[in-house]
Amino acid sequence: MLGGQRIDLRTRVLVAGIVPPPRFGREGEVLATAATVRSAGADLVDVSLPPRLAGPVARAGTMPVAVRAATAAEVAAARRVGADVVMVPPEVADDAAGEASAVAVVVDDLAAVSAARDVARRLGAPLAIDASRWSGPEAVGREAAAVSLGCRLIRTADVRRSRRVAEVMAALLAARREGGDR
Repeated sequence: MLGGQRIDLRTRVLVAGIVPPPRFGREGEVLATAATVRSAGADLVDVSLPPRLAGPVARAGTMPVAVRAATAAEVAAARRVGADVVMVPPEVADDAAGEASAVAVVVDDLAAVSAARDVARRLGAPLAIDASRWSGPEAVGREAAAVSLGCRLIRTADVRRSRRVAEVMAALLAARREGGDR
């Protein structure tokens, strides 16, 4: 469930566009950037910032909010501000599961996908790839490979690029399902 809507991640790939830290540390800057990220095609806005900056975006209720959390304390803070999805590394996933916000297991490297996929399956959580440090044509290939390995959420600083990858890969996933390759 995302924004009150059921999402079938068997044939859909979501894009979480990152809202970078604001230059002047103001809530208004974060809200404006979140709206820009959303208009660029993101399904979620990733506001992995201090709670005083992430909270206003979540409370605005105009778009689903994701937060990347590395510790149990950060998971709790993300939930307090109203994040819809909390992305956690595999080693934190067990502590984060079972709360109000959805949890996604996130990795930074394709080599870590296999082990993280096992954790995500066990928890019934989606698998995410953090592509925020990737750029250029190599990023397209890595994102497509991540989706083919089971990632259904792409965390990115380049929403337009990742949106194109997500749409192409979703079409391939749908064609595979229709063709009977389940």
